[in-house]
Amino acid sequence: LFWLRDAAPGTAQTTAKSPAVVIAIDEETYRRPPFRDLPDVMWTPQLAAVVDAVVRADASVIGFDIIYVTSVEKYLRGFDQSFFVTLRAASRKGKVVLGKVQHNEKPISPYPAQSFAVGHQKNIRSVNVFEDDDGIIRRVPLTFQSRTTDGKTRVDTSMALELASRAAKQAHRRNDDGSISLAGYKIPGSVSNTMLLDFGVKGTTIPTYSMADIYACATTGGEAFLREHFAGKVVLLGTALDTTDRKLTSKRLITKSEADLTPIRCTMKPMEGLYRANLVRDTIPGVFIHATAVNNILNGSALRELDRNQIGGIAALFAFIVAIIVMILPPLRAGVGFVVLSIAWIAGTVWAFRTGLVLPLFDPLAAGAVTLTLLLGYRAAISDKDKRYIRRVFSYYLPPAVIERMVQGDQLPKLGGELRVVTMMFSDVAKFTTLSEGLKASQVAGFLNEYLTEMSDIIEGQEGFIEKYVADEITAVFGAPIDDPDHAVHAVRAGLESVHRLRNMTGAFGLPDDRRISARFGINTGELLVGNMGSNRRFNYATLGDAANLGSRLEGANKFYGTDILVGEETVKQCGDRIVFREIDTIRVVGRETPVRIFEPLATAKNATPTDAGFRDEYQAALGDYRARRFTEAATRFGVLARVDPVSEIMAARANDFSANPPNDDWDGVHTLDSK
Repeated sequence: LFWLRDAAPGTAQTTAKSPAVVIAIDEETYRRPPFRDLPDVMWTPQLAAVVDAVVRADASVIGFDIIYVTSVEKYLRGFDQSFFVTLRAASRKGKVVLGKVQHNEKPISPYPAQSFAVGHQKNIRSVNVFEDDDGIIRRVPLTFQSRTTDGKTRVDTSMALELASRAAKQAHRRNDDGSISLAGYKIPGSVSNTMLLDFGVKGTTIPTYSMADIYACATTGGEAFLREHFAGKVVLLGTALDTTDRKLTSKRLITKSEADLTPIRCTMKPMEGLYRANLVRDTIPGVFIHATAVNNILNGSALRELDRNQIGGIAALFAFIVAIIVMILPPLRAGVGFVVLSIAWIAGTVWAFRTGLVLPLFDPLAAGAVTLTLLLGYRAAISDKDKRYIRRVFSYYLPPAVIERMVQGDQLPKLGGELRVVTMMFSDVAKFTTLSEGLKASQVAGFLNEYLTEMSDIIEGQEGFIEKYVADEITAVFGAPIDDPDHAVHAVRAGLESVHRLRNMTGAFGLPDDRRISARFGINTGELLVGNMGSNRRFNYATLGDAANLGSRLEGANKFYGTDILVGEETVKQCGDRIVFREIDTIRVVGRETPVRIFEPLATAKNATPTDAGFRDEYQAALGDYRARRFTEAATRFGVLARVDPVSEIMAARANDFSANPPNDDWDGVHTLDSK
């Protein structure tokens, strides 16, 4: 999570002021006089000068993350005197805390004289930190239980909590729920006596000073520098060496080269040749763990983590969502959905981490991956077996929409149907017999395959379903098997688009360049029985009813009027003003006694021109004269339109005949077609 947060766009080095600073006993300290060539147990005079100077600079408190368990005092009487005096003076002001480490029965404690100088346990705290099961330090303890000399148990604060308390000038408080608060800040995780550390982002460093330089500063009149940098600060004194006291922490993926972490200087320039710029280690000096803990407490920036039940609940919810995705989507899409969901979860955890909330990163992903694998296996072996069988067996003679409906319903196709209002389209190639006479059988087959593909693409593009092919004839249904409230409009659009496509194709479908293809379309809307029809062993998805028969007759009626598309009255009603129609005639088709009004679609409302509307109105006026038995006037009007319209030419001839030989008085204006 630290690495993801650091790599996320918009992440920048924090500018928050660090309450804690570090005086590091670093490689440079060992190489500069007076520390060079001296065992560190004999650095006490220099330590005394540094501690005294920092206290006089008004630091809040100094914490020792280094333990001197021995002394040369018994060999060189009075050698450590200045150090003891400094510790004594600082401890009386509450300005110094020495460190100890508790691993075995007896703790590793400061030299007895140092302990005496600071008042023993009053100013000594444990610097222990604990690793998680994977050997990584992510949190620090807040209190420790210790045994007193009389065998009783005492609760001591940790080094970090003690230093923070002294800087805040308040004692910590144990709440009723077991948590710990300091200066109004309830420390996250303190119920379990730990605090999860936020180390910040790469490049965010705790101000660090080399002890060699601070000693030189303290002994050469650098009081102003010391006050500027240490006043009000929690100062930690510890090692920052190549091998000593280095810890693997949750910052391990965002560490920097130590050559980039140049200490702040008072008097001395940095020594050259100490660090390799290309060396980045995953460990950090242990003193920075305590400094980070102090900052987290005083800045109120400790990380907040969930308990086991909450983590389990999130993992279970993630797995449940993955299960839904797997069961409702095809396998490939389910896999993509899992990847997208995982990326979203990772982004969410990074966003939450920026706010200080630690969400489980891998637990939900692992739960989701297991769920994905198991359910995909289940679907492959059991759940999808019947669905694959249905798709494979029926894909060649049932429409995809019908197959999908069966798959979704987990049922095999069966005989039966339902009454539904749908729109039927019937189409065939004009003069197909004449066209095919001069072609070889292979050429006819090639032509049909290309022609039927072209027309089928247009029909299916308008949400139609091809019911069947018979040579050059196409029967299509709009509004079944999938519901389509605009089935009538889609059917008429398919017809107009097909006619327009054919008019712009010359020499297509492997025919000679001078061959132009035209087709006739009959479209009608009505209530039909739709469903699987046939025998128990073989059946098709088909339609049955009078509306379908009328649609077929309308396709044939185009031959008598020279039109490309004829549409029934119910289709016109359902299209409304979205299609521009003209009424052609009222006819009685073969096999049907009830007369029907027939219409020709001129254009969609979007593509219609004023010419289309004017032509329709002129034809309507002529048809009105014709039906009112004003045959001479009708013949004249039709005659004007006949120059550009085959239908008007036919109607003009019929009006002239009636003008010369008027029909009976019971004539109703219906024209009877005597053939299909």
